[in-house]
Amino acid sequence: MDEAHATAAAQPAPAPRIVAMGPALGPDDVADRLSAVADTYGSQPGEAAVVDGYGTRVLVERGHLELADGLGEHRRVRRFTKIDVPRRLVVGAGTEGIVSFDALRWCTKVGVPVAILGTDGTALAAGPPGRDDARLLRAQALALYGPAGVAVTRYLVAAKLFGQAGVLSAKFDDKDAMSTLLELAETVNQAGSIEEIRQAEAAGANVYWATWERSVEVTFTRRDLPRVPEHWRRFNGRHSSVDPGSPRSATDPCGAALNYAYKLAEIETTLALRRIGLSESIGVLHADMAGRPSFSCDVMEAIRPLVDDHVLDIVAGPLQKHMFIEDARGVVRCVAPLTHQLAQAMPAYAHALGPVVEHVAGLLAASSPYDVTVPTVLSGAKHKAAARRRVAAEQQPSPETPTRRGPNPGGIAPRGRRRTAVTRPPLQAASCEGCGAGLPVEPDRARSRRGWCDACLPERRAEIDRPMQRASLAHAAAFAEATGSLPSHTPEASTARKARNRDQAPAQRAWEREASGDLDEAWYHEQVAPRLTTLSLPAIARAIGVSTSAASKWRAGRATPHPRHWGALAKLAGVLVVDPETGERSEPSREHPHAL
Repeated sequence: MDEAHATAAAQPAPAPRIVAMGPALGPDDVADRLSAVADTYGSQPGEAAVVDGYGTRVLVERGHLELADGLGEHRRVRRFTKIDVPRRLVVGAGTEGIVSFDALRWCTKVGVPVAILGTDGTALAAGPPGRDDARLLRAQALALYGPAGVAVTRYLVAAKLFGQAGVLSAKFDDKDAMSTLLELAETVNQAGSIEEIRQAEAAGANVYWATWERSVEVTFTRRDLPRVPEHWRRFNGRHSSVDPGSPRSATDPCGAALNYAYKLAEIETTLALRRIGLSESIGVLHADMAGRPSFSCDVMEAIRPLVDDHVLDIVAGPLQKHMFIEDARGVVRCVAPLTHQLAQAMPAYAHALGPVVEHVAGLLAASSPYDVTVPTVLSGAKHKAAARRRVAAEQQPSPETPTRRGPNPGGIAPRGRRRTAVTRPPLQAASCEGCGAGLPVEPDRARSRRGWCDACLPERRAEIDRPMQRASLAHAAAFAEATGSLPSHTPEASTARKARNRDQAPAQRAWEREASGDLDEAWYHEQVAPRLTTLSLPAIARAIGVSTSAASKWRAGRATPHPRHWGALAKLAGVLVVDPETGERSEPSREHPHAL
């Protein structure tokens, strides 16, 4: 026995058998993840404060709400006062950290809804205290068995179909599908049962999503195209190849973005229903299921077109590969920073849900045998109507009543900050179509004027210029074969060229008389000419007063402009000069030709 043990011990241990080995992360994948982390936690906060990462803290420190989150060295700490609060607080899926009771009480008192997303798709939502009216809840529970349920379902599904028709018209210009949805919406308005409404809704969904499958194209940055699967670049429908019969396990980025945005809209609907005094679980259109907010799914049908419109703007891109992950089954999910961008639309969803939830509550209250009054705490419609009546009464005062009441006879506006309602989801952050880098946006504009960064712009312009040059030469050859002369040698072109030369000659002679010395041509070619590649042809033409054809030759380096244009071109390109005596930086001129 001892010899057998000794022999077994002397034999080498068998090597572990590797059944399958996943692909190793390449340098591009690692760089993508690092870039995604930097973009996520380096961005400025929006209307919704998103907390995400590991070691996060949601606490109250010295009366301020303190949010600390991040990954690795990319950490951030945000503090909010009670007079400058975020509209929403969203704790992202997979986040590990703490949320204190003091922070939840702080958010509840100032009216900030809190949504905590779980990794399994569940969501814990906490918001301002809601109403507790048993009469309204009883009417909701009995609505399925009476005319109130038909009225509620008819209102929600008709609003959804009308909104989907608007999306098809605005995004795809599909007149036939839009007309079909409008006809189905009219059919819903005349339906007498919930089953008829369900059939019309199903027919509308087939038409609507079929248009999406034909028309939607997901745009990725050019750098990521070789590493993106082919089926990621299109919408594969509201069904899953992994989980047949359910759209929740999406296998393409567009479906994943829809699922995540719908979950955020469902959370907003749950908050609105609780605040108005309704249950999110007792459904009418959707069947009752354990653990599902069926009535939230019912009510959010009215704002699904708003969610769809926002997702279409997102997938129009350019997106980056690191915004999505794919598990072993092929299920695609959104990750940061895309999840943060989608969460910024929650205040817009809440604004759109206000009148919808109040109208549904009014329909249910009307079916109750009790005298149930529905407040307008979501939209503030009653308060706004009262304010309009008060203003109208003050504009037409009666002799018996004074024109002003209280200590403000002069009509001075009350002090304080008014927050404007967020009616539309925010636009996607401007990014380069080539590499995904952020692009600057002017303060007076909603979108960036550019689609490419400085690094990718020269390559993009060279790519465009080559086919344009070939097309121009082909057109000139066809014109010469048909007329016997080139387009630039026609009598009209010669007359225009002579007139232009007459206008340019006086300015050129005046510049030569005023010139105090020769300009350095090497400075122009070293400092100014390379920077012209970052400028557009119309910008160069407007600044100098030349044609875009001449500007194209200057930018491509095929021609050198007259020295009197060098100063204006340098100023347009952002080139500065240094005075050799004082060392001061100034705009380029004939006296200071040597630039930085």
